[in-house]
Amino acid sequence: MAAVLMSYITSSFQSKSDMRVAGEEWQTIIQEMSSRFKAAGAIRQTVSQVWNKEGVFRLGYTWEYRDEKAFVECQGLFREAESLFDKRTEIIRKVFANRGVILEDIVF
Repeated sequence: MAAVLMSYITSSFQSKSDMRVAGEEWQTIIQEMSSRFKAAGAIRQTVSQVWNKEGVFRLGYTWEYRDEKAFVECQGLFREAESLFDKRTEIIRKVFANRGVILEDIVF
């Protein structure tokens, strides 16, 4: 199934340790909720570590959705996941979200 919408979210942390622990905890939560994300219409999540910025501890999350309805449904799940994350950790992070419509998808 091809994605129609995508979002790219970055999370910046104060230290490498915070980034590592936060990344692991976030993935645990997402795995626990994976069937709900799939049912809502999420197609894929890709996690990357930003490495081209010296002294920056940042993870990038790319999410792909089947359509706008799926994107909207997943927003409630994200709020729930963020609430669980905050209850399980005390890690400070700055989150910045970008959203887009996929215009081209070139596979090499």
